[in-house]
Amino acid sequence: MKIRKIAKLLSGEIKGNESIEITGIARIEDAREGDITYISYPKYEKYLSKTDASCIIVSRESSLSSTKTLLLVSDPTVAFIKLAGVFVKKIHPPAGISPLSDISKDAVIDKTASVGAFCVINHRCRLGKNTILYPQVFIGEGSVLGDDCIIYPGVIIRENVRIKDRVVIHPGSVIGADGFGYIESPEGRMKIPHLGGVVLEDDVEIGANSTIDRAKLGNTIIGRKTKIDNLVHIAHNVVIGENSVIIAQVGIAGSTEIGRDVIIAGQTGIIDHLKIGNDVKIGAKSGVSKSVKDGETIWGYVAREHKASKKSYILLMKLPEIYERLKKLEKKLDREQ
Repeated sequence: MKIRKIAKLLSGEIKGNESIEITGIARIEDAREGDITYISYPKYEKYLSKTDASCIIVSRESSLSSTKTLLLVSDPTVAFIKLAGVFVKKIHPPAGISPLSDISKDAVIDKTASVGAFCVINHRCRLGKNTILYPQVFIGEGSVLGDDCIIYPGVIIRENVRIKDRVVIHPGSVIGADGFGYIESPEGRMKIPHLGGVVLEDDVEIGANSTIDRAKLGNTIIGRKTKIDNLVHIAHNVVIGENSVIIAQVGIAGSTEIGRDVIIAGQTGIIDHLKIGNDVKIGAKSGVSKSVKDGETIWGYVAREHKASKKSYILLMKLPEIYERLKKLEKKLDREQ
């Protein structure tokens, strides 16, 4: 593809040779002649003089200069994402049902859907238009999948789960397992039944090996456009608002409500029955033990307002020094007495 065509596609400005032919995309460290790459962070600027790429996408605000051809755009990362969609076309399986699948007679599957080998689809299930089940997917009784969903190998979707349109679930995830609930009784621990379901709204994406438990009653709900990373656990009756981001190894306990546009960084734990407001940001490895108001940024264990938490941490790191100074003062006072 000619660099002129790429520039038009990305609304970019060429600085250099406008007749270059681009044949691929690559990281700046690995790029070869014919490749296009990008720089979005200053730490990668050191590769500018070393890369073999034929063209480098940089920000219009950048002061970088090079003998190589540059493509100036508003946001190099966004531009590169758009370009990746042009150069790398993901090929999904064609429509049709594998003869090696096991499908209930009363399941309703759109003729444009694709069902891979060794999938199991139970009673009263529905698959919408262009939805793809890769091999070894299990769909439990009464579960419904909308249009244009992609369910990767080894996903388990239990009974009475509602998945809306354009949802992506990566390998090994389990949607709709029983919640973790027991009570003590004279006969020992009694398991609390979980009779509800799970709802994944439009454009949700679930990473690999994540788990979303079904509700006791009602539904565990993941709001539209929310993105969940790998190895995340979401317990029964949790409700997450739209357009939120939950990063790897987060655990959210039962019946907690999380607002829209929330970012929860990796390895954070949130206890049950809390209310996390809209536009909240929670730093990595935080332990959240109380509700959080709209717009707050918190961090730490136990999590609290970000600046206060950082100040406490800095003081904690200085404790050995403070302790030594205190001992010297005590000795000085003892000598003066």
